[in-house]
Amino acid sequence: MDKGKRNVLMSVYFLISGVAVLIIDQITKYLVIANVARGTTMELIPDFLYIVNVKNTGAAFGIFQDHTKVLTIISLVAIVLIIILKVIMDLHYIFYNITLGFILGGALGNLVDRFFIGEVTDFISFTIFPPVFNVADSFIVIGFSLIIILILREYFKKGKSQGS
Repeated sequence: MDKGKRNVLMSVYFLISGVAVLIIDQITKYLVIANVARGTTMELIPDFLYIVNVKNTGAAFGIFQDHTKVLTIISLVAIVLIIILKVIMDLHYIFYNITLGFILGGALGNLVDRFFIGEVTDFISFTIFPPVFNVADSFIVIGFSLIIILILREYFKKGKSQGS
């Protein structure tokens, strides 16, 4: 496949994964807002997993509370940087594009909430992990974690091939 077609295909993977995360995030938040009263808890798995409708005026996992305007600007800058990174790095591996799309979709999901309602809806609560979070937060963390794993894998692969 020539480079131009491959770049288009990789961009499609990037965009589809980002849009999918955004849609899943917004649908789950809508369902929670529509079905779980603010501040109430719905037990899904006893003593382990709960749905809790919580407002978050901060960042992921509730940090930096009441800084919505600053976090909105940071989110916009992060989204622009993700897109620039995608374009500049010429990522030609499907997995890199999908994981970068996860981060983009998560950032967009929380940005949509901040922009339209001035806060983010968090609702996933595990007894073993105190902060309440949402799908967007999850995909941001998953995306960054996978990118780090991929970078480390490439680093150690290069180290082995140069050491041989």
